[in-house]
Amino acid sequence: MPRKRSLLRRIARYAVYLAIILFILFAIQITVLAFPQLLVRNNVESGTIRLYYDGVPSADFEKLASAVDRRLQGSGFYDSTRTDRVYLIHSAGLYDFFVRLSLLRGDPQGFNLSFLGNSFVSASRVRALGEGSGGLPKFSIWEGDLVHTIAHEVAHQYVAERIGRGLWRRLPHWKQEGMPEYLANIAAIRQDREASLRSRLDLLNNDQAWIATQGWSNRAWDRIHYEAGLLVEFLIENWRYTLEDIVADSVTDRDTRTAMMAWAAGHPAP
Repeated sequence: MPRKRSLLRRIARYAVYLAIILFILFAIQITVLAFPQLLVRNNVESGTIRLYYDGVPSADFEKLASAVDRRLQGSGFYDSTRTDRVYLIHSAGLYDFFVRLSLLRGDPQGFNLSFLGNSFVSASRVRALGEGSGGLPKFSIWEGDLVHTIAHEVAHQYVAERIGRGLWRRLPHWKQEGMPEYLANIAAIRQDREASLRSRLDLLNNDQAWIATQGWSNRAWDRIHYEAGLLVEFLIENWRYTLEDIVADSVTDRDTRTAMMAWAAGHPAP
């Protein structure tokens, strides 16, 4: 009996040690993700965008931050009183470290941790996508454009804060990705005479535009992502929905797709 009690005390002691170790590891994880500037210190600020970056300081970073801020200004959801932190990482190893620390799957170009208010973007992955796709289709994640990618991740933060993170997590994929795509692209789309909704619907339905090239094989997923942005754009621009309207369970991708295609049938491409 004394031996059994001794064993139980030893197990309890080891359990406490393990709990302490796990707590320390969790504290380190949250600290690094909450304060990435401990590792990425260089930064510039333009409007609402505070852009942190690794590497050598350059005027290009300020221009990039300014371009992102201007694009978000044109989204209709801009708030000049906020500050959005973006970490643009050039080191593949450092970016992978943040991805793994965030417990994310896959190899995203960027990601947003809305509960911490931080967005991360890989400069090398965005550049590689652009080189592999030739920058096409335009206004898609295959475009390989840093302004688009950063604005998209910041827009995730916009939407999560506006509708609430709990509701945000429960949304279907087309709403989670379509709303940030709309916010990130609509200002640029309005300035592009060739980027009518009708012409982009034709692109969506053109199978040849989504054939993988140069080793890039995930364009089927990007097509879904691209459509999500069009669905949200249709609801906001044509039906004057708000973000709060769109998140309603009664608003489905199937019904919206049917209405959008019916609209397209009555509006020939320019």
